[in-house]
Amino acid sequence: MPFAQSLLLTIYYALLTLVAAVMFYRALLIPRYFLQRRADEEPGARFAAPPLVTVQLPVYNERFVVERLIDSVCALDWPRDRLEIQVLDDSTDATVGIARAKVAQKAAEGFDIVHVHRSDRSGYKAGALRAAMDRAKGAFLAIFDADFVPTPDFLRRTVDHFTDPQVAFVQARWTFLNDRYGLLTQGMGMLMDGHFVLEQVTRSRGGYLFNFNGTGGIWRRQAIRDAGGWQDDTICEDTDLSYRAGLAGYRGVFLRDLGCPSELPVQITALKSQQHRWAKGLTECFLKLVPRLWRSDLPLRKKLEGTFHLGANIAFPASLFLTVVTLPVMLVRIQRGFAGEVAALFDSVVFALVIVTQVLFFVVATREVHRDWVARLRYLPFFPLVGTGLAVNNARGVMEAFSGLRTEFVRTPKLGVLGEDRALVRTRERAYTGGRDLWQAVVELLVGAYYVAMAVYQAPRMPVAAVITGVLSLGLFTMGGATVRALWIRRQARGEAGAEDAAPAAAAVLPRADAPARAAAPAAEGAPDPATALGRGAGPGPV
Repeated sequence: MPFAQSLLLTIYYALLTLVAAVMFYRALLIPRYFLQRRADEEPGARFAAPPLVTVQLPVYNERFVVERLIDSVCALDWPRDRLEIQVLDDSTDATVGIARAKVAQKAAEGFDIVHVHRSDRSGYKAGALRAAMDRAKGAFLAIFDADFVPTPDFLRRTVDHFTDPQVAFVQARWTFLNDRYGLLTQGMGMLMDGHFVLEQVTRSRGGYLFNFNGTGGIWRRQAIRDAGGWQDDTICEDTDLSYRAGLAGYRGVFLRDLGCPSELPVQITALKSQQHRWAKGLTECFLKLVPRLWRSDLPLRKKLEGTFHLGANIAFPASLFLTVVTLPVMLVRIQRGFAGEVAALFDSVVFALVIVTQVLFFVVATREVHRDWVARLRYLPFFPLVGTGLAVNNARGVMEAFSGLRTEFVRTPKLGVLGEDRALVRTRERAYTGGRDLWQAVVELLVGAYYVAMAVYQAPRMPVAAVITGVLSLGLFTMGGATVRALWIRRQARGEAGAEDAAPAAAAVLPRADAPARAAAPAAEGAPDPATALGRGAGPGPV
């Protein structure tokens, strides 16, 4: 066999092995999940009196949801004299005035609440949390991003876990206020359930290191200090701190049956921004923490678990490169006759096992936390399309991490739309559509065209594979097309955005154009009560 063909096949099977290993690791989470105890950990003791808790709300340009956030935190069932609230506002738009006015209102009502505005945004979210920690009065710090709506009993159900001095943080499972908005939110809700139900539960209850999810949880302030504090050398500061705390001898507690309602992104471009940040940030943590992990005295099983967890996103560039070499590999196999057919059969078996295990992964996660789990399974076909569509986006994040490229912490836009008011979404998305990555959209469209070319070539020889390849190309066309659409919206809205993003100081006194719509939003949009939204996803098993 010529050297070039041997090299091509070596690269192909190396990439296939890497992708399959990551997928089978995820599949092994299913039996491990069922081997763990079936109920959340209960606190070993109770505090004699409610300790002082500081709630920190890091926000950045969150005009549509910041008031809802502050209202929900002020509704927490906790003594007012034992509750401090810090609104950590790095905003550069009208959010500053909106938040400042809301804080003033709540302070007049007797809440211990402050508005802290930074103008330089140094360190991004990690920098805001780091700067605010020395000002905090509480020994425990609860953190909620702007799109979260914690239920009133959140502190009652988390704080007593800190009677164990080894507990660094308590993380609640995210539930979703708007998962029924459309296909994107339904599918993403199922995807997130897979992470929270199978990954987080299995790691937490099995005694492994696992990550604080950045929001919907509460930290022991001393554990943050002992772990080295909030650091901004990765864009997943939450995972970074969680692992450093674990290496310092602390542990986390994950509560599957405590839901913290939040809002899913309703725009594909917002989803891409979120997924890029997570893929890049986790890979940065992989590069930073895995050497420390393997130098530690943790058992081998915990080192392996942490390595697979932090390095899982490497499968994205591997799968993308695997796609690129697939067509040349097909040509080589045709030349090899029977041997090529055997190799193709082996590949088919591997891909089939990967697909079956991943489908089972999400079926189990959905069944565990949703009463209507059977009906929700109709969204399963969403995952291959999204996984393929995000390959370029997430591979870019991983490669940026490996190259050491530092990029801005790009927030995920949240629009505060909980019903099905798509006209309101179109209006509000103009405030956040960036559209800076035209080159990525072009790559996505080109890779989609490459999939179509492969499907055409496969059609006479492997018709079933050709159909699958053709369908998967839709994911890439969707992702690339969404970015092109975002560019067009941004161009149309440029003048409107300038008028809407008036000086923050004026926003506190000037009425906003959408004020009547905001006031009527719960009724007009059919916004669910947070407790009702929580009830849809809480509780062990399909009840």
